[in-house]
Amino acid sequence: MKSYLYFIIAATFWGLNLFCVKIMLKEVNFAEVGLWRYIFGVITLAFLCIRCFPKLKDLKDNFVGASLVGIIGLFGFNFFYFLSLIDGSAITIALILSLTPTFSLIFSFLFFKTELKAGQIIGVIFSFIGVFYLVVKGHILNIEAMKFNISDLYILLGSFMFALHNLWVKKFSHNTSHKTFTLITAMICLVCFIIITPFYGIKSVTTHGSDFWLSALGLGVLGTAIAYFLWNQGIKIKGANQGAIFMNFIPISAALLGEFFFQEKLHEYHLISGVLIISGLIITNMKLKKPILKRVKSN
Repeated sequence: MKSYLYFIIAATFWGLNLFCVKIMLKEVNFAEVGLWRYIFGVITLAFLCIRCFPKLKDLKDNFVGASLVGIIGLFGFNFFYFLSLIDGSAITIALILSLTPTFSLIFSFLFFKTELKAGQIIGVIFSFIGVFYLVVKGHILNIEAMKFNISDLYILLGSFMFALHNLWVKKFSHNTSHKTFTLITAMICLVCFIIITPFYGIKSVTTHGSDFWLSALGLGVLGTAIAYFLWNQGIKIKGANQGAIFMNFIPISAALLGEFFFQEKLHEYHLISGVLIISGLIITNMKLKKPILKRVKSN
């Protein structure tokens, strides 16, 4: 039960990220948003890991796994995530992010020989329907107005990479504590942003307003350090498949935060979507004995 709470809190903070990134993108380019996100994120994680700060041995023992998670799972995801938010709709982005559980299930089945149970497949379908209903605002005919653009492609690639992140965290984080592993991967991601940001330009810190810095702190402290800290712990306990389905809480948290803090009205379709998404979560985590799909072992 504790792991589910970890997932829900992390997903709620990631819903907040959508608004924080939008605010920051009004003043700086996407690369600098990532730079500030991980500067504040790494500093916060360092305080959380003060008693288990990574040593040289930790870096050596986790080099391959941490590099995959940090470069592809974190930096790769954030790179395309920020690009998509430049012109893309936050709600459409939330919809495509809901494909992450599907990618995680498929990758887990194909590469890690995980059995797929009926509840997992049905739960993903329920949750996806809920997010779809949210995007079309309760009017199914709105699908005719939806067009696949470059922003959708960016976040699709980001969702693909975050699915790999979830699987690799489960696979590689057993060599060390989840706190240490989370900090190491965040540091690797920060290095990547430090390398690329000069190519896009950096503005003077004196030009940024209070909204920018509040958003940067929210994005770095809550939406990065604490969110990934809790998320990785949940994945270590429950696995990528059960964790990824909680990505569908992101559009719900975004809708609620938008209603109360960012002047975006909460409508009836938000509530209906919430019921569908939560139903999907419950179904996915039901205990069913027999798998519906099973990897055939070769002789």
